[in-house]
Amino acid sequence: MEHLRISQTDLGLHIEGFPDAVKVIRVDGPHAKRLADLALHESDLEFAADCVEAINHAPEEPLVLRQALWRAAIVHFMKCFGGGARFQLSEKKVYKGNSTALTGFGHFKELRHKHFVHDENSYMQSLPGAVLNNGTKPFKIEKIVLVNIIGETLDQEQYSNLRLLIQEARTWVAAQADVLSDLITAHLEAQTYECLLSHDSVKLTPPKVEEIGKRRSAA
Repeated sequence: MEHLRISQTDLGLHIEGFPDAVKVIRVDGPHAKRLADLALHESDLEFAADCVEAINHAPEEPLVLRQALWRAAIVHFMKCFGGGARFQLSEKKVYKGNSTALTGFGHFKELRHKHFVHDENSYMQSLPGAVLNNGTKPFKIEKIVLVNIIGETLDQEQYSNLRLLIQEARTWVAAQADVLSDLITAHLEAQTYECLLSHDSVKLTPPKVEEIGKRRSAA
């Protein structure tokens, strides 16, 4: 989706690049709500894609930088296919007819759900043990130790698979957004200019700290 330069004025939003514009009117209804959801999906998918690309420019050390980018990419990618205030993408629709992509999607879904966000599978283990000495000392146990095992999930194959899945999802989202934009445009064009001018302006309401635990209202 196109990035536009936007500023807030007393009258509402000002979007640069439209010298003949007099107002940015608010658009409501099911199509507008779905289009807004698609825009938020694209935002998360773009962030995921940027994280994947940034891995190529991150140094080998410290290792945490590459791992943080990798995990952030997977979490934000999978966020689009989970529940929330917006409608969730369906992998069966996005990757329809592509069994390879669906298999790869299932892998990252389990990786996110059972390893990165929740600790359920064998990719993270801690094995407690005791160091036993040779018996020549008044005590037998030298130390209690813990052997931690964390499975590697970032390799060239998985990197490439995730990048392709994100790209395909972005293509699907963009196509759906184009269809909805055309429908909304046709509906608005059928109205009189006076009616359109009477619509409320689009205004931004910054989020507040006390709202962080609350579900936002639908558009």
